[in-house]
Amino acid sequence: MRNQDGNQKRSLRIALLVTLALAAAALVIAGIAVFAYRAGQAGTDPNAKGVVIDENASEWNKDLENLSGEQKGIQIPGYGEITVRAESSVWNITLPNPEGNDCYFRYTITIDDSETPIYTSDYIEPGKAITQFEVSEPLAAGDYSIYLNIAAYSMDGENTRLNGARVKADLHVVP
Repeated sequence: MRNQDGNQKRSLRIALLVTLALAAAALVIAGIAVFAYRAGQAGTDPNAKGVVIDENASEWNKDLENLSGEQKGIQIPGYGEITVRAESSVWNITLPNPEGNDCYFRYTITIDDSETPIYTSDYIEPGKAITQFEVSEPLAAGDYSIYLNIAAYSMDGENTRLNGARVKADLHVVP
């Protein structure tokens, strides 16, 4: 009788171990399947490499004056004087990515010597522009230097940082 009880306990332990092994194998296979599915989705997702297209950008097809002569390259807009309202956090400044460019633009705006941006856009596709945006803090009336830092990124799916520009302009904040 004792031998029979021992055999039953041993059989139950073996069955339990087999069940646990099968459950662990099923979890591993499910994990691999989820990982493979997500990796496949990442190849088709434009945001997979950190590219977030700015939803506020709209069609923009104005030509920029070409000051580079015959040189080819990324077209960067210039700014002279910009005027915004004092104490307003919504600015109407056009931040374009000219149609002929083969890259995304991302604008980061700073004031005077500050390293802290008051606005950072998402990626702007060629032929589109942001024409209105909200800054992190409104400015008091006065004259400032505004820096429009333009970073360019490849559109080949690798999101490689290309050249860019730091465009300085005079900012007039009026009451």
